[in-house]
Amino acid sequence: MTLSAGGCMGQKPVDQQELRRQIGQKLMIDLRHFCAQGSSAECKTDLTVLPKEFADAITGLHLGGVILFANNLKDQQQIRRLTADLQQASSDGLPLLIGIDQEGGRVARLPTQEFPAFAGNMAIGATLASSGTRYATEVGTAIAQQLNSLGINLNFAPSLDVNNNPANPVINARSFGDNAAAVAVAGGAMLSAMQKAGILGTIKHFPGHGDTHVDSHTGLPLVEHDKATVEAVDLYPFRQLIRQHQPAMVMTAHIQYPALDNSSLMTKSGEAVIKPATLSRTILTDLLREEMGFDGLIITDALNMAGISQFFDPAQAVIETFAAGADIALMPYEMKTPADIKALTGLIDQVVAAVQQGKLSATEVAESAQRVVRVRQQLSAKGQQAVVPDSTRLARDLRLEQQLAEASLTLVGQNKLQLPLNLAALKLHLIAPDQTKCQSWLQALTLWGVKPLSVTCSDLTSSEQNLALQQIRQADLVLGSLISPAQSAAELGVLADLQALPAMKLTVTEQKQLLQQLLQQAKVQGKQTVMVSLRTPYELTDFADSADLRLATYSYNQKPQTAVRPFSGPAYDAVIGFLLGKVQAQGQLPVSLLTKDNQVERR
Repeated sequence: MTLSAGGCMGQKPVDQQELRRQIGQKLMIDLRHFCAQGSSAECKTDLTVLPKEFADAITGLHLGGVILFANNLKDQQQIRRLTADLQQASSDGLPLLIGIDQEGGRVARLPTQEFPAFAGNMAIGATLASSGTRYATEVGTAIAQQLNSLGINLNFAPSLDVNNNPANPVINARSFGDNAAAVAVAGGAMLSAMQKAGILGTIKHFPGHGDTHVDSHTGLPLVEHDKATVEAVDLYPFRQLIRQHQPAMVMTAHIQYPALDNSSLMTKSGEAVIKPATLSRTILTDLLREEMGFDGLIITDALNMAGISQFFDPAQAVIETFAAGADIALMPYEMKTPADIKALTGLIDQVVAAVQQGKLSATEVAESAQRVVRVRQQLSAKGQQAVVPDSTRLARDLRLEQQLAEASLTLVGQNKLQLPLNLAALKLHLIAPDQTKCQSWLQALTLWGVKPLSVTCSDLTSSEQNLALQQIRQADLVLGSLISPAQSAAELGVLADLQALPAMKLTVTEQKQLLQQLLQQAKVQGKQTVMVSLRTPYELTDFADSADLRLATYSYNQKPQTAVRPFSGPAYDAVIGFLLGKVQAQGQLPVSLLTKDNQVERR
């Protein structure tokens, strides 16, 4: 028999009921949808009230935790009722781990009309030079207080990925930047603030997802850094936070790191692949647990992501990650129907058999389950955290969101315009990614009390741009804006959400090309031109010749809708304020931009 690492022959017989309880502690499921009948593939009904079937499964299978998504979270009262019902289902009276991806920015699951998402990590990275760790700390505290108010006790944040690949499709603006030391400083401040406010924090995606051009939701990325680069860049923030801030959890990455482990594993199709970190004992136990001294909980990224699920069936993935040293298998089987509960029960049967056959160490399973129980006991001992009144918290969060948008606003390269601009004396043409962003720009003008001589707005959703060219000819100033790269499944939840998005008439790449053409036309006609990056700033290098002024905002969030300003947003308000001389661009690029002649552009 070939044993996975961590297994041993000749183990003492294990009490099967106790073993099942231990395995249940080590599983965390999602409950995004529920249908009492029908198939999982057809089930699209959001779960907002805990059904008896799932409550019984949590109790009967002794599950240690659940993860919630935007599908589950509609408003404050509903969320509080759901989390309370989940806690009632706990099999042992200890608090369940109720987790969420509330990173801030584009990865935020709470309803934004009541819980502002702020501008995200890259915006925070842009404030380090001018404001130190102020915004990392204040945003971390604010997110923790949001979660505390809802009965959520675990946040899968902050991301410590060092985004040194401009083509990274999944991390990009979720990273604090491309400097490992700065990522460690900002991530440490945010983690410390969250945990001080009573929320369990998670550093992710170990050993680093920053230099990938494949999204692990859709494939299996490979990082080809040598050992020295892995140490100096990818691992550096993780080492620092483990030493200094005692993170409750580390989340693994479904990424191959041959410099750390080049051994292989047989897939369900019989092919050998280099072990992804999630399934590598060398990475999770030898490196993270023993060499780096991490004594908290190791949790996998979602096991139903394609980086794992296209190569391994659910039981194999769970058994291999437990053998590698993971304490918690996240989302091993998507839970939608009563049939899925039976399938999860069958998965537990297979893990039990793996212990009995010596493929898994009974001692390690027991020790790992006890680590989970200890954390749950600590939550119980901590008790209820003080909750800020909803109206007070919302007003404070909106103020912080605007302050961060202004503090992170970054002027890139040389400004060729005479600022401040007298926008009231100009004819403006705005170019936005879609019509709601047009509204955001228009409402930003209204906020600052500006009534231009005329203002028109076109969007990038169609290649038919004849009207836009006519409006550019009549304008004095053309302001273009772009959201790049395209959405990742991480922002939505899982791969199925990404697949369900309506197809865009133009890809993001085509939108960028169109915007370049329009701004170049404006320049040929002698117009003043402004280019605003509403997400990652990397594309700004492609507008160096067509834009007189380039600005990075790192975020395109829109505020809670009101009758007066239904699509307003802090980034748009900050940009217009800057053009008027009312807001300073204090931000500094947290990533390097390469110009056409390979010169590094930083500001």
